Amino acid sequence: MGEAAARTMAVGKIPEFKIGTDNWRLYIDRLEQYFLVNEIETTLYVPTLITVMGAECYELLVNLCTPDKPSTKTFAQVTSILEKHLQPKPSILAERFKFRHRKQSANESISEYVAVLKRMSKDCDFGTWLEDSLRDQLVCGLQSETIRQRLFTEESLDFAKAYKLAVSMEAAEKDSALVEGRTGPASGAGTVECQAMTPRWAGGQAGQRAGRGAPRAGRGGRAGGGGGGGGGRGKAPARGAQRCAACGGAHDKAGCQFARYVCRVCNRQGHLKRMCPNMAEQYEVHANTVMKDDNMFSEDSDEFQIL
Repeated sequence: MGEAAARTMAVGKIPEFKIGTDNWRLYIDRLEQYFLVNEIETTLYVPTLITVMGAECYELLVNLCTPDKPSTKTFAQVTSILEKHLQPKPSILAERFKFRHRKQSANESISEYVAVLKRMSKDCDFGTWLEDSLRDQLVCGLQSETIRQRLFTEESLDFAKAYKLAVSMEAAEKDSALVEGRTGPASGAGTVECQAMTPRWAGGQAGQRAGRGAPRAGRGGRAGGGGGGGGGRGKAPARGAQRCAACGGAHDKAGCQFARYVCRVCNRQGHLKRMCPNMAEQYEVHANTVMKDDNMFSEDSDEFQIL
């Protein structure tokens, strides 16, 4: 294969420049690398640029160079003319303002956030303060307060160290969240409903709370079954009828299941709190409310039975 044929086999391909979407500076950077890898002579830089840039961009260049032709300009002159038109140099203060207010977004990784900061810093002209500026904005703009506080504790923190620690902690947080998300349902540990213990009733049976509508022991010696001691829901005692001194029900104390309970007020056996003589003035019990007010005695009471 001859030398002429070898030259026609160029390495890579430079596409047309799209005005309005492509970055001119990046386009020229790629073109310069294309010149280098294909060993193109400097005298061919302008002809090559005119050839690959496309019709729309070339028309713009012709208008900007009028009355001269683009071919009469050097490569540096051509690129400078188009750069001033396509990407005029912005205000340094304005770019620094944007840089200082750039924060990490919710769905943006730290590496992506740093890449944006570096791109924005190109127009800020930080000079020797570039590394410090990148470090400060990285730490102050982080979404994670935990990572930020960890970086605050570091001494002699430069940008490279801050970036390495931040990325490592971010990866650790993601791994931890992933592990918790997988082991949670797989462990079989669910939410267990707390069930309160209920006091024992006469006959050695434990009370059950199955809900508001479930049967439970209450006034007048009500029990879940039909057993003795006033089993079943009774009627309120008539006026003048005998009242049980143990619970206040319409029956004799001798057969009352609560006669063996110890009062939690006076600590004496034989009656419930509501029938305690020491509480008579404060808890006056009327016969017609004994069977209606379930709150005056329920399985939540802390009286206990002497077995």
